[in-house]
Amino acid sequence: MPDFLNSLRQLIYRSDLAEKEPSPDAVPRAAAILLIELAMADEGTSPSERAIIESAMRQKFGLDQRQLDALLSEAEAIQNQATSMHDYTHHLRNSLAAPERSELIEWLWRVAYADGHLDRHEEHLIRRLADLIGVPHQEMIRRKHRAAES
Repeated sequence: MPDFLNSLRQLIYRSDLAEKEPSPDAVPRAAAILLIELAMADEGTSPSERAIIESAMRQKFGLDQRQLDALLSEAEAIQNQATSMHDYTHHLRNSLAAPERSELIEWLWRVAYADGHLDRHEEHLIRRLADLIGVPHQEMIRRKHRAAES
């Protein structure tokens, strides 16, 4: 996942995508927003989905509990106000290499499977995101199976 996060960091720091200099929390916040969006696709975030999100954020960004709580609260507030993911997916498709886009899809599948139940809304969202960011159907299915086995 580090390659994906490095590419996402480059995407966020591109001057044509942001009017002001992003904060050092921009990359972790962006990752948290994506994870929360998927976790909210069914009837809210389950404790197991939340645990996967927290574990991923701690592992990838070395956050302590206070930092993690603040970041996830902020990401949830942003996610609740979002009206479209088209701009995000457009930039991700153009900025991430194919393996990184596939890696993102696998990460999303892991969150979807975290509660032991793949909700149809979660699956629909991942399929839609895979299409929007340019992950071929066969690769999306391969990543789904890989996430289910982990």
